[in-house]
Amino acid sequence: MSGVGVDIGGTKLLIVAGERSARLPTGPAATAAGIAGAIRRQLADWALRPSALGIAIPGLVDRQGRVLVSNVLPGLNGWSPKEEFGTELGCPIAVLNDAEAALVEEAQDLPADATVALVMAGTAIGAAFRVDGRPLRGASGWAGELGFFPQRRGGELMRLDELAGGRHIAASLGLDGAQLADLAQRGDARALAAIAAGGEALGLALAGVVNLFNPQRLLLGGGALELPGYEAAARAALQKMALAPLLEVCEVRRAGAGPELVARGAIRAAGSS
Repeated sequence: MSGVGVDIGGTKLLIVAGERSARLPTGPAATAAGIAGAIRRQLADWALRPSALGIAIPGLVDRQGRVLVSNVLPGLNGWSPKEEFGTELGCPIAVLNDAEAALVEEAQDLPADATVALVMAGTAIGAAFRVDGRPLRGASGWAGELGFFPQRRGGELMRLDELAGGRHIAASLGLDGAQLADLAQRGDARALAAIAAGGEALGLALAGVVNLFNPQRLLLGGGALELPGYEAAARAALQKMALAPLLEVCEVRRAGAGPELVARGAIRAAGSS
């Protein structure tokens, strides 16, 4: 038996158990039934009955583990993985926001009283925070929706998701994510400019995080960081707009667990539930 972590993203479904992993495509049209079926098939393929199951969702999850809103994957709205798998698997199940799962994994080496922020830049933007060692969840458990932070571009008010999320950057050029990455790697000027603008928007939001929370560590994760020029533009905007004394005491670095970060955090959360 082994703990299983599931990272459900806007473009991929990543299932991790020990040293094994499987990556499957998702997309805006993905449904809860389709994702549940894919998880079942993968467990059957591995002949694995999990000791714990952690599922990370891009969106708002209530205290009972039901998906309330996922703008990235609207087909998940209303889904309860605990009801889906609870009787069938008979193991502890944790359902949590994907950024929160990432922070569960990354917070293991932090002091007990640490203030830390983790920002995931992928299909959209997510974040999770610990303040003085305690998870910041807010009145309903949904604190951290940095993707809905408002910014203005060209006279229009927009959400950070719409400016810095990989899906929206690509869509602004009439592309999908793979096409955007390919054009950028080949030095296409329009693609590089759109990526830089998205990175700058993220960096402005990161400066707001530093100025508001005074974290000792700011962790960055997500696939959009791999787009050429994206992270550099974000760091430049952060450097320009964050208060210097606050930035001096803040370690800004990539999250350490790589592409399995969220899934590993989901496993850890399920194991402690």
